[in-house]
Amino acid sequence: MSQDRDYIDQEITQIRFIYETLYPETPVEAHMWWEKAKLPTPAVQPQDMSYGAEMMALTYIGNLRTGPQETPALPGKRVFVTIPSPRQVAVRESAGGVPWHKRPRKYRAIHALSPILAEQMKYQIEARRWRKLPARHKFSRLACSRGIFETQKMTPEGRHGGKDPAILIGLHWLDVGGAESLGIDSIQWALDAGLRVFVMVGQEGPERLLAKLPDDPRLQLIRTDRYLPRSQTSGFVSQLIAQENIILTHNHHCVPLYDALPTIKLRHPHVVNIDSTHIVEYADGGYPRISGVWSNYIDHHHVISGDLERFYKERFRVYGSKLVLGRLLDDSRRGAEVAPVRIKAGQSRCRVAFVGRMVHQKRPVVALSIIRRLRAWGKRNGVEFRFDMVGEGPYRGAVEHLLTRYRLADVVHLHPAGTDVPALLEASDILLVPSSNEGLALVCYEAIEAGCVPICSEVGAQAEICPPETLVAWSPLQAVRDSVAVVQRLLREEGFAETVEAGQRARMQALQDEPSAREVLDRLYRDALAAVETEQQLPKETAKRRKTKSKAPA
Repeated sequence: MSQDRDYIDQEITQIRFIYETLYPETPVEAHMWWEKAKLPTPAVQPQDMSYGAEMMALTYIGNLRTGPQETPALPGKRVFVTIPSPRQVAVRESAGGVPWHKRPRKYRAIHALSPILAEQMKYQIEARRWRKLPARHKFSRLACSRGIFETQKMTPEGRHGGKDPAILIGLHWLDVGGAESLGIDSIQWALDAGLRVFVMVGQEGPERLLAKLPDDPRLQLIRTDRYLPRSQTSGFVSQLIAQENIILTHNHHCVPLYDALPTIKLRHPHVVNIDSTHIVEYADGGYPRISGVWSNYIDHHHVISGDLERFYKERFRVYGSKLVLGRLLDDSRRGAEVAPVRIKAGQSRCRVAFVGRMVHQKRPVVALSIIRRLRAWGKRNGVEFRFDMVGEGPYRGAVEHLLTRYRLADVVHLHPAGTDVPALLEASDILLVPSSNEGLALVCYEAIEAGCVPICSEVGAQAEICPPETLVAWSPLQAVRDSVAVVQRLLREEGFAETVEAGQRARMQALQDEPSAREVLDRLYRDALAAVETEQQLPKETAKRRKTKSKAPA
């Protein structure tokens, strides 16, 4: 533990900030453990003079006191937190194993017979959930009455001491993902707009994106995921808004920040609330449904696709300026020439890539079934294939197991999550995206720009980026057959690659003609900032007019 002292001091600073913010006028006694505690953590309890033996476990670090001195008239709070070691966080990142080992016996038996049949079974379950979704889950907005009288701020003015305006950005976690990538970009755009930025995280997990946070003194990451009980989040957010002059919140799949919306609306009605959503989940609608339910508390819904636009309009009747479409486009590359499709009919070599987290949603097992069939077809038809798979996650062990089982280890090259994906796509002919669900896959943008042909499941908004010639069925069995057929046509049918290229270019151009996420979010940030500056100027101008009027001759 001694070699981690600097890290522990840094985490104690986080704990101090959270509880000094949450309880600015209350005595707090925070007890801390290293890696593991014998008590549930994080937790907040009323102060008690007695202690149990579990407090003094070998992993006990010590206690931290904040706030005024405790008195009988001013009882305090007792806080329990566990500080995870860097080694524990690293284990989260590399956690793997064959995922079906913990599945029911029937599932494992089917998987042993045929992994693709097991994937087909999961697809049938998902399809059934999707059909029953409207009956099982709520698709109506929570009421948000403005009251008979105008809502007034319930927090004293001026507590922030004239600090510059700030934004609170909520992330689901700090692992790789589309929502998290947009969240990291939003942090930089908010800093560019002149805002101070506070970032809260909804839940613990791998932290591959931690190093990608901008290095800026105006940015502060708050580890609510580690050190704050979920039940205390709303109160903490309210105190943070008052203390730090927060004028905006932007939610990227952070459930605790959604739960704090009623508190924000009641205590800080001036705060502008924005959220960004990406993908509708089959089981429960996912974050777009959560967002729609909270719609009366949210000022702007940012969506990344036309498919999500239709979802909000049809399911929650959200229209007008409240619903803003902003594509996940790189503004610096807008208008840049798209590379011509590399694959040509008659070529004898073909390089195929798969890029994505090793989770069920990306269906790496289905990708391996496609790879297996392509290799067999290539051997019969004189085509030499090379395959690359990029990604990490719980299915990584499954992939390695199946590579040995299918005898593909010599032709399939596995790459870690930090691989240079644009460079790989520039060297590839085909990208496999056999996902069970997608919003609008960012890797498809990158593939088309690099001259690579993405072959995608027809799910989510994939039809907005991929032409119908390269869309395949949602069903795994049919997706395998369709994907192999598309590759065969690209390698054998004259003119087919050109048809696909024309379709890809037309869709890319249509997307580039629409506003980007940066354009719409930057405008919302700057509009909120301008509104605050205007509000601050009005009292000064009024006082100036009164002074001028009082000096006027009678």
